[in-house]
Amino acid sequence: MAAAQRSYPALRVISLLLLVLIWAGLVHFSVYRFGYIPGPLSVLRSGIDYLSSIDFLFDATSSTYRVIAAWAASALIGIPLGLLIGWKRWFSDLTFPVIELLRPIPPIAWIPAGILFFPQIELSVVFICFIGSFFPIVLNTISGVKNIDRTYFRAASCLGASDRRIFRDVVVRGAVPSIMIGLAVGMGINWMALVAAEMIAGEHGLGYMIWEAYSLAQYPRIIVGMFVIGIIGAAMSAGIRYFGRKAVPWQKALSRS
Repeated sequence: MAAAQRSYPALRVISLLLLVLIWAGLVHFSVYRFGYIPGPLSVLRSGIDYLSSIDFLFDATSSTYRVIAAWAASALIGIPLGLLIGWKRWFSDLTFPVIELLRPIPPIAWIPAGILFFPQIELSVVFICFIGSFFPIVLNTISGVKNIDRTYFRAASCLGASDRRIFRDVVVRGAVPSIMIGLAVGMGINWMALVAAEMIAGEHGLGYMIWEAYSLAQYPRIIVGMFVIGIIGAAMSAGIRYFGRKAVPWQKALSRS
């Protein structure tokens, strides 16, 4: 079991190097339409120029703030809502149909509504990101509560635990592993929603930078923006997984991710 869970950092580095080599080879030999895509060297030069500018700090800070604000708001609302839906049948019948109706609507479809609801661009972008992360958090929280062994509820009731104690000690603690998964998934979707929102409704940020670079035919900078988003998003997801391992140390499955 210990050998199966062993980490191999060297393989992770090799996988990234293979990605760069495959990318360079496809561009160099103009495989299909890869000849129109900037190669690693041109992207590296553009990256050095962009990362050393004040524009990068402003764009990265703006996008990160929007993502964190939307993710925190969706967690503060989505987790308690998911816990109650998964625990109380009457509350599920009252609220879950609305969630199921709104859930299939993609975040990008909310952009016109966000612009109408919030006259400030900043709030409209945060709202669209909120839509992206809210539903994964709610659904994973509900699933976490539903998967709790019913024996724990019966045992707590037999021991005279109140509803408040059952909610705190059984519902919340039992759902924590699924909540952490929902938070990680929500963070990833948050970034996807952010880029779309910034391209259409934003005035600055990494998504807006990518769209501006496309409009100005600065194609290497597009790749730079994509990599920056990937790195920041991966760092945030790693932070969530680290916190998850600390919050639920008994869950070995989380330690493998």
